[in-house]
Amino acid sequence: MEKRAGSTPKLPIFLFAGTLCLYGVLVFSFFPADQFHKYVLAARQAIEGSLPKERFADFSPLYLLFHILIQKTLKQPILFLKLVQLVWASLSPVFLFFILRRFVRPSIAAIGAAALVLNPALIVMTQAFEPEILGLFLLTGFLYFALREDWPSYLLSGVLAGLAFLTRPNILPVLLFVPVFFLLRPRQTGVRRLTAVLSFSLPVIASLLFLLNRNDRLVGRASLVTMNPGTVFYEGNNPLSRGTTSVYPFLIYDLARDYPQTPDVQHALYRRLARQGTGKELTVSEVNAYWRQKALRFIRDHPGRFGSLLAAKVFHLFHSCDWHDLYNAYWNERKLAGSALPTIPLGIISALALLGLAAQLKRWKQGLPFYALFACQAAVMMVFYVSARQRLILLPALLFFACAGLDFLVTRKRGWLLLAALIPLSVALVIPTGLMREEDHLWQGVSASGDHLREAYRQRQAEDYPEAEIRSALALAEAPWLEDSLRPSDLGFAPEGFAAEALKHLKPESPSESFDAALLLLEAGRTEEAEAVWKTLIRIGQRFKRDYYQSSSPQYYLALASLRRNDPESARRHLLEGLRFFPGDPSILAALAALTGENRYSRTLAAYLDETSADLYLGKAFLLAGDPSRAVPHLSRVAERLPDYRPAKVYLAAAQGLAGDEETAASLYIGLIRERPDPVLLEEPLLRVFKNRLEKAPSDVRARLEYAIVLRQFGRAEEALAVLDRAKDLADEVWTDPVMRETRLLERILAAHR
Repeated sequence: MEKRAGSTPKLPIFLFAGTLCLYGVLVFSFFPADQFHKYVLAARQAIEGSLPKERFADFSPLYLLFHILIQKTLKQPILFLKLVQLVWASLSPVFLFFILRRFVRPSIAAIGAAALVLNPALIVMTQAFEPEILGLFLLTGFLYFALREDWPSYLLSGVLAGLAFLTRPNILPVLLFVPVFFLLRPRQTGVRRLTAVLSFSLPVIASLLFLLNRNDRLVGRASLVTMNPGTVFYEGNNPLSRGTTSVYPFLIYDLARDYPQTPDVQHALYRRLARQGTGKELTVSEVNAYWRQKALRFIRDHPGRFGSLLAAKVFHLFHSCDWHDLYNAYWNERKLAGSALPTIPLGIISALALLGLAAQLKRWKQGLPFYALFACQAAVMMVFYVSARQRLILLPALLFFACAGLDFLVTRKRGWLLLAALIPLSVALVIPTGLMREEDHLWQGVSASGDHLREAYRQRQAEDYPEAEIRSALALAEAPWLEDSLRPSDLGFAPEGFAAEALKHLKPESPSESFDAALLLLEAGRTEEAEAVWKTLIRIGQRFKRDYYQSSSPQYYLALASLRRNDPESARRHLLEGLRFFPGDPSILAALAALTGENRYSRTLAAYLDETSADLYLGKAFLLAGDPSRAVPHLSRVAERLPDYRPAKVYLAAAQGLAGDEETAASLYIGLIRERPDPVLLEEPLLRVFKNRLEKAPSDVRARLEYAIVLRQFGRAEEALAVLDRAKDLADEVWTDPVMRETRLLERILAAHR
């Protein structure tokens, strides 16, 4: 790579100003103004003293410190943060242009810089208040100064590199190659090389010492480890992961919804579950080791699955699709995609980059920082997962090699032959796959379901129960995987049931929607129809991605259908088949443990999950298998360890009641709905528990009243009134007022329906 002639000095100024204006319009006018920003909240809690010391390890060291300083010193911190994010994002393409101009012709350098400016992930992350924007600015800055040949530039490069490390510590492997790059530079004396290495290394070493000291003060251990690499490794390599974004255990996802104002609460929940499962007060490092070992155990048990996971990561590393793990980033990019803003698909950039990687091998010494950046950041994503945020740091290397590849094409007489070969590769890296459509289906289903559910609660508050019921059914139709959280109390769906009502609103037009319809058919008792859909989906070879929400295996649901038909042998066969395609699937392992009674399945489940999550899966599986007495101890342990986790107690109440202890079950469930009446779930088993209890003591006014309350909770107002009619005759002074209050409430609900 030879140094090319310079371009007009005005171009970088125009590039910066144009990018700043474009991003400014998008951030201040196009994207929603009010969005959740975890670093803003974490900084506020740190200032107030309510952020525990160990929680500092969950965030970017420099970026969190920056937020704290801004909130302490400025009256309008959000406005300043938006402006500084815009400046960082706008300077990154300028640095990239200066870098590229040293190796390729100015026109191609301008194309590379423009591709960065128009990258959707960079645009939406500018609004997200995440450390990647600062990290990208520092990365391009340190690379630019490292390519210069004077000691002040080397020193400034080291300062920016050290700050980049404190922003995103996973960039450290890249920094180790920079001194090697200085030592390999031609036409330099030994003294100049040593000066370059020392000038660069001293600020980097200072940043390492800073992090060691910080971690020693905050978590009691001088370590370079921060931002929880062990739990992040688990998220990208657990049995449910596809290697594209963070996938948590179901229990962490479900618990996190109860802490909307706790920044990055998943990390705190990882620690909570690890400590409760082991019974030890594990340190942050020990918690990371706990989850890392869970993932490594799965990898050791299933090396073939790990190999296919790595292959999927490599493919998605180069594909145009951005895999987001931030709600606002995903929806901002969707909105951006519907605008007239042009972009260069990353698949095309990737195809050119692969050519550039090969074309520049003869001059690898000059491009060593970019080879190092590409190799190290790609390795990071192979270890963890290929999300849009992770890949953003890789963009400078991809664009460097893409521009080198483009320059190689235009300088060769028969470059069009290579271009013809690159076109099919580009197409393959641009066309969305079924897995990508599944991801969109999940995001959009959760969003639409949430909109309908909020409207259902609003209509119920206004006592428009029929409209609230329609909205709740629509919420379930949009996201059947969230069934346990989508039904407000006092809404009725008799005689067909909640799932059957949702089915009326779901007209499947894609395999993903057929998957949803089959689940609702099964819940509605239409077993044969559900089985037909599952078998069709298996026959066409469609693969599904349901993450922590539910099992992605059609064979698992065929097994549930077999259990409904009282055919345990078919159920076992389907489960074993499902385990071949989805090794480690916790729903399948738990179902096999419940169905076969073999301890090896429960041991494997506990090896891949924390102990509390394993108990939750096993408790639910025993309940589904019709063995509530064996479900009780598992669900009791979950409820004991997580007293704030309401669904576990609801399942426990159902299991206790079906196991014959109706009084304990009724006491637990009535206490739960007094604390929080919504949402309701497990209609059939809970009503059976309270009905059995009443049949044993038909003259017990309390049992009659509580049965009526539960009937009303599930929208069966007329049945509840019929139960209360007898209670009025039996009630004494103690019970008269509660019975009459419930009667008046039921009459008001029925009047609203009429």
